[in-house]
Amino acid sequence: MTKTLKYGITIFIGLVLGAVAGLSGAKNPSSSLPSSDLPSSYLAQSVERGLLTTTQGSQINIRSGPGIEYNSLHYGIVGDRVEILDSQRENTSDIYSRRWHRVRFVESGAVGWVRGDLLLQTPDSVSNACHQSLTEVKNNINNVRNAFLYGIIVENNSLSPVRGKPNELVLVVGGPGEDSILSSSELMQTISEQLIQHCGTISSVKIASNNSGWHHVFGLINDRVQPFECVDTGPGNQLRWGQYYCGL
Repeated sequence: MTKTLKYGITIFIGLVLGAVAGLSGAKNPSSSLPSSDLPSSYLAQSVERGLLTTTQGSQINIRSGPGIEYNSLHYGIVGDRVEILDSQRENTSDIYSRRWHRVRFVESGAVGWVRGDLLLQTPDSVSNACHQSLTEVKNNINNVRNAFLYGIIVENNSLSPVRGKPNELVLVVGGPGEDSILSSSELMQTISEQLIQHCGTISSVKIASNNSGWHHVFGLINDRVQPFECVDTGPGNQLRWGQYYCGL
């Protein structure tokens, strides 16, 4: 079973990371909670994994439903490994509403909902510096009027020639103000430089609208972070490093 983000990237169900919603003192999921409410087909499915992400030392409320109005069941901390069971918008009738994910903690089995910008979609560990950079980038995006960070995804980029950096970090932006982000080459350049510097396996950053095919890519070329060239698809037209397809 798959779900497709509106900017065109298809992912296996479940993954897609603004202030931390309601950081109140709640129970840590290290004390296991019943998991009888898991889908009956859960154990038979191959699920994607992710990491909770925010500033070091902060707690992330895990809620009973997809929204801050729901009770906090327990909390997670930076780097907690989770499996994604379900995903949905906070308001299904509003294309600009935030995305939430129903997660199961790998170690404890605790289950609950976490907001999409507090989840880093990757099976791999990342450094504290990467988590910190992601938090700073999220805050910068969320400070743009009527815009917010919708999700964070790490994908393998087979074109990457950069040794030890085989991955692309995808930032999905949402809200009516997303155009302001995608129109600002300076902001996207700054964001990309920061993430490539501090997230060890990342050689390129894609910044994409959740509501259209509009996106840009920045990556390492000759040891400098530079904008990639947008090229059209066509027969025999294969991408080279430093290029990306204009549409998805």
